[in-house]
Amino acid sequence: MRYRDYASQFLANGVSSTPRAAQRPVPLAIERAQGAIVTDIDGNDYIDYTMGYGPLILGHSPAPVIERLKAEIDKGFRTASVHSGEGRLAELIAETVPCAEMTSFVSSGTEAVQLALRIARAATGRTRIVKFRANYHGWFDNIHIANNPGNDGPSSAGQDPQAASNVTLVDWGDADALAAVLSDEYAAVILEAAAINAGCFSPPTGFLQAVRELTRRHGTVLIFDEVISGFRLALGGAQQVFGVTPDMAVLGKALGAGLPISAVTGSRAVMAPLVDGRVLHRGTFNGNPLSVGAAIACLDYLRAHADIYPRMNAMAKDIQTHFNDRAQALDLDLCANCIGSAIQLFAGTRTMERIGDLGKADKVKVLKLTEACVLNGLNPLPRGLMYLSAAHTDADIVATKDALTRALVGFKAATA
Repeated sequence: MRYRDYASQFLANGVSSTPRAAQRPVPLAIERAQGAIVTDIDGNDYIDYTMGYGPLILGHSPAPVIERLKAEIDKGFRTASVHSGEGRLAELIAETVPCAEMTSFVSSGTEAVQLALRIARAATGRTRIVKFRANYHGWFDNIHIANNPGNDGPSSAGQDPQAASNVTLVDWGDADALAAVLSDEYAAVILEAAAINAGCFSPPTGFLQAVRELTRRHGTVLIFDEVISGFRLALGGAQQVFGVTPDMAVLGKALGAGLPISAVTGSRAVMAPLVDGRVLHRGTFNGNPLSVGAAIACLDYLRAHADIYPRMNAMAKDIQTHFNDRAQALDLDLCANCIGSAIQLFAGTRTMERIGDLGKADKVKVLKLTEACVLNGLNPLPRGLMYLSAAHTDADIVATKDALTRALVGFKAATA
């Protein structure tokens, strides 16, 4: 019996997060992982580009994190009390993230977005929110809308269609569209400063600066969702790379190097409703010692090895260039985008320059493309997103390019 068949008898859909079910030929069941390599339950090795869906900036099982976790376990890993690591991690964030003066911890990016929105509403006394199309901010009903081209409504069956009634949608990258709707009624504007989740798009020139000016003019809280870009594009995230400082940022994924932790961080002024107790913030596992310890170990390592960023970025660019060159040589309607250490593979088009062009992408064919990758020893996300890590070696990149060449030939034969 295949593992998927067995698990599906007891585990809904055989997975614990819906996107994992999309992987072809079957969702890989990983038995062990080290560095940039994962091994499935049948003993097959893959060069991993899921990197835990983004968090594993240091790769799988990095020694500094493992050592810190062992120390935390020996001390006692769950008390539900305040512990010294929380303050130190908040201090590290303040030292690295431009907008960070005060920080609060939660366990997931979805929770962090909800806390940030609540703080913004309390700080301004307003209720309305601006969200940009194709930006993902978690799966709660009040924000899980307009994630797919052509659908401005809920993204899942079972969502309350009224939950997002205070959300106004605009196109990402269009500052004029924001200017047309923004007013003194809005508590917050939330966006991905770098649209990695949507397809690895950099913000158009001047866009973030215009958003910053518009929100400042209306007294609206500007929130950067840096769950993906934080500590991945740079130590200071997208706000450091693009030189625009928001009022608040939502952090996650790479922060914990693979353990579940997210954060809301911002200026003292905007975080005041949390400090003075007006905003309630609860969570049994918030700031737990294991996750905090992993985050401290991760940030300490990143601060001491800042050279990993240009190295990861160069490797990602090398893969993107190779993919695009080989796809063109094979006359395939495929392309790859790249920003920092993240790559997005697209099917159905030979260019993807604007987030507004996402409707051109063929979501069925990209699943066939990533299946071809899996069959040739690579493990990207099923929808074509790939993350580099500090653990990827030059040899891994050479092997990846060879595997991509074979995968593209196989894809062409399978879709002819």
